[in-house]
Amino acid sequence: MRIGYFTQTFPYKNLETGDLTEPYIGGGVEMVAYHLARQMAARGHEISIFTTAIGPDTVVEDYPGITVIRYGRRFSIGHSPFSPEILYRPFFSGERPDIVHAHMGNHPAPLIGCLYAGRETPFVVTYHGDYSSGFGGPGRRLGVYLQNAFLCKKLLARADTIIALSKEQSGQSDYLRDFHSKIRHIPNGVAIEDFCTPYSKAECIRRLGLPETGRIVLFVGGLTPVKAPDVLIKAMKHVVEEFPDAYLVFVGDGQMKGELVRLCRSSGVEDRVRFAGFVTEEEKTLYYNAAEIFVLPSVLTSESFGIVLLEASAASLPLVVSDLECFRAIVEEGYNGVCAHCGDPADLADRILSLLKNDEVRDRMGKNARKKAEAFRWEKVAEMTEDVYAGLIGG
Repeated sequence: MRIGYFTQTFPYKNLETGDLTEPYIGGGVEMVAYHLARQMAARGHEISIFTTAIGPDTVVEDYPGITVIRYGRRFSIGHSPFSPEILYRPFFSGERPDIVHAHMGNHPAPLIGCLYAGRETPFVVTYHGDYSSGFGGPGRRLGVYLQNAFLCKKLLARADTIIALSKEQSGQSDYLRDFHSKIRHIPNGVAIEDFCTPYSKAECIRRLGLPETGRIVLFVGGLTPVKAPDVLIKAMKHVVEEFPDAYLVFVGDGQMKGELVRLCRSSGVEDRVRFAGFVTEEEKTLYYNAAEIFVLPSVLTSESFGIVLLEASAASLPLVVSDLECFRAIVEEGYNGVCAHCGDPADLADRILSLLKNDEVRDRMGKNARKKAEAFRWEKVAEMTEDVYAGLIGG
């Protein structure tokens, strides 16, 4: 089977070895495309990936079973590179896939995938979540408005199959409710081995330069209103009053960082919080394995799944999340984590403290989280996705 993937950005990783080839920080959508491409190539399919480069030159990368075409960037919208060439050059690439699969992250790649498929080639869309226009600069807000007003439903209407990440996501989405008849539920996956380390927790803490007597509470993600890092800082004020050796680490960056630094000072917790910024994949694994608890207190329903919850689970961390419906696809209350009232710092603090104070419960939930992650291995996700393709082309 020949498969064409359209994604606005794609990791700079060697698709044979998994090694980073360029210093580049990406997000969840492109990592899904990356892992699916590797899995599909391993299953004997021919993969073409149409995406945008971080530099000005168009580059073609050839691997066994996979061709990556990166069209040269001319400018960026927010953090997303934009290439005028992706608007037309795929049509002259000579690639003739049997199926086109677009990942609905940033545009225009998903739209071009739709046009490239035309009416003859089966078209699959993975819907990674509703777009929130409530934050960001003018460019991002305009892009989200255009996406929501003109593109989203048209792309979903054209798709032969829509892949939603969970029943919970499709139930809460403002845009999927009209398309339930062609939705397949296939979750994001996790490469569990990527989040294992030979080092002990104490050694991970030492290598990262974290307080050796601290209990690490970890957040991984963008410092954006969707993720509610401010709620977590307000919760930490309560946590450290009862548990003075608690220490919060933010891995990731975003437009809220300055505001969050000021909030730490005004809350009196600046000496109990670290902003690690963007880190390498190796460093991220160390942070997961240095932590006692993972927290994701998101407040907007544009949150859809939470790949970081699977990553934390792979590292045997108990999960503390807000009670958004979408997180229930991963978090089972009392089994592998706990849910706090959305946007409530006091309740979030109580949930964090309940785990910090009880080593036995925390350890049990961490082990259960690791067991839960097994159901989300990329091999299983690829098998379900391959079934979708085969159903559309009659294979």
